[in-house]
Amino acid sequence: MRESNIKIVDGFVWLVVTDRAEEIYFSDLFELYALYDDGSESLIESFEHLATEIEKGIEIGVEVGHINN
Repeated sequence: MRESNIKIVDGFVWLVVTDRAEEIYFSDLFELYALYDDGSESLIESFEHLATEIEKGIEIGVEVGHINN
């Protein structure tokens, strides 16, 4: 069974999809975000942006929820 790639940062729940990010980007089904080590994120707005972030080793995620406290 494959290990889950769930990441929770500041109440946001992310599914980390770095290994399939290009495929997901071209599906146009989800918005992708670069997930930085400092807890910030950035919307991936172009394929060039996605490729640059992957090359830098940045995790790529899809927002799947928000935890309300």
